[in-house]
Amino acid sequence: RLANDHLLSQLGENRKLQEALREQVTRDPLTLLFNRRYLDETLERELARAVREGYPVTVMMLDIDYFKRLNDTYGHLAGDEMLKATARTLEGKARLEDIICRFGGEEFAAVLPKMSLETASIRAEAWRAGIAENVVHFGSFQLQTTISIGVATFPGDGKTRDELIDAADHALYRAKENGRNRIEFATAISAL
Repeated sequence: RLANDHLLSQLGENRKLQEALREQVTRDPLTLLFNRRYLDETLERELARAVREGYPVTVMMLDIDYFKRLNDTYGHLAGDEMLKATARTLEGKARLEDIICRFGGEEFAAVLPKMSLETASIRAEAWRAGIAENVVHFGSFQLQTTISIGVATFPGDGKTRDELIDAADHALYRAKENGRNRIEFATAISAL
């Protein structure tokens, strides 16, 4: 009996360690958002579910404008604070079923199941405006930034994970080329 109790205790500890390891593998340690690996796995599942149940999935790519300039001017710790503040704003204006990820560097991605392009445009604007209003206190400095956003929706803008991310990414680059602090859509919003 003692050996069984000991074995059960070890199994419980192993489960906790496995869960902690899974968190480390799927979470960004700075922002505590999910990471790109998690995005890749989850978006595949969400698209399969969307095909079965017949609903849209919107993907947004979001990039902090002039982030390199912020890092070069105030240092990487200031950049880290801006990344964390951006993550909090994105999560604070997200639904429970939304998946917000740090894609890499100063780029974020959002997977929004059951969200039409029209509704996504409202969400994107809320995120854009919310981040523009954020003030990050760093020492004696008050830092602000903006974001550019690219939006793509399944199935019209892509039917696979890679097609959707690519479509949202191309829209993001258009947002940057057209002046930053703006939203661009893979599908012309007027076509809706």
